[in-house]
Amino acid sequence: MKLKDSGMVFGRGSPPEEVSGFYRLVEAPWTMVIMAPGKKVLQPIIRFKLIYILFIAGSTLLILFFIRRATNRITTMIKEITAAAENLAQGKFGPALPVTTRDEVGELTICFNKMTKQLKQRLLLKEAINVAREVQQNLLPHTGYSAEGVIIDGTSNYCDETGGDYFDIIRFPEDDGKVGVAVGDVVGHGIGAALLMTTVRALLRCRIAQPGSLNEVINDVNTLLCKDTNRTGNFVTLFYLEVNHRESSLKWVRGGHDPAIVYSPRNRTFSELKVDGVALGVDPGWSFECNELPLPGEEQLIFIGSDGVWEVENVDGEQFGKDRVKRIMAASCDFDPDHILQSIIQEITTFKGENSQDDDITLAIIKITPS
Repeated sequence: MKLKDSGMVFGRGSPPEEVSGFYRLVEAPWTMVIMAPGKKVLQPIIRFKLIYILFIAGSTLLILFFIRRATNRITTMIKEITAAAENLAQGKFGPALPVTTRDEVGELTICFNKMTKQLKQRLLLKEAINVAREVQQNLLPHTGYSAEGVIIDGTSNYCDETGGDYFDIIRFPEDDGKVGVAVGDVVGHGIGAALLMTTVRALLRCRIAQPGSLNEVINDVNTLLCKDTNRTGNFVTLFYLEVNHRESSLKWVRGGHDPAIVYSPRNRTFSELKVDGVALGVDPGWSFECNELPLPGEEQLIFIGSDGVWEVENVDGEQFGKDRVKRIMAASCDFDPDHILQSIIQEITTFKGENSQDDDITLAIIKITPS
């Protein structure tokens, strides 16, 4: 009171027991002091404070309630997505999950439904491809050929589920002394190449059962195939070899394929069965040429393969090449064709190492011994 002209003094407690106010009069040397109970003086403030606290507490509880509700909803939706994902991992496809919100969980549900739909389509496609692979594998020869001094064996290893390489051993029931070997390579690989490979097989088998020379057979197959490939630009390289022991002849037609490799164990020399010819499905007017040689009076080993054999690369980018094939043929000429095939396949596997197989690999071995 000595230091100030006016002011307030609060007593002890909260709210204070007493509230005092003083004011120094100007007209007289007096100071007016008023004292009142704190609860009465501060009642509006105390009431506002209580209301404020209750409001804050109510708002907090309400916020916590909504947070808990939203959290429960999100947790429930995430549990539904988790359960659906576990069923999906076990191959169980249920109905699409309902999208009830537009937040991140809703976006996640939409993405999960899209993923499930696409995965189901991919599995159906995978099943269809597996069926196509099984059908194509059934079209390949399951056993080799052995009769009258001729032993034939071959194999096809596809880089995808289905492939475009063609290998076939064609028997002639009306002529036990004759057998044909076909090795082809369709441009590309996969489903499209497999379909074209199946077409070539059907055309060749149907036409070769009809009368006509070997070059006429391939000419007709080429003409029919061009009707299917004139819009797509696809083509097939083909090497067809026919061994006839009764006529003691060796005939072949080459349609753009690599020449067959011939090894003579007695002379330890290599040669090739060559003849001009373009790939099938390119030029419908092309006239293929058939070459013929008499069967030699000595043992011969003939190798027919697709370019996937010698073009396979190792981790350093080096190609397998034909020289390695020739070396294996010379080293294994005393064995059956199946043993020679396995030796080449094992050598290719070791050579490429961890490098992936980027092309189909097909090879056939024909071993001819004198009667």
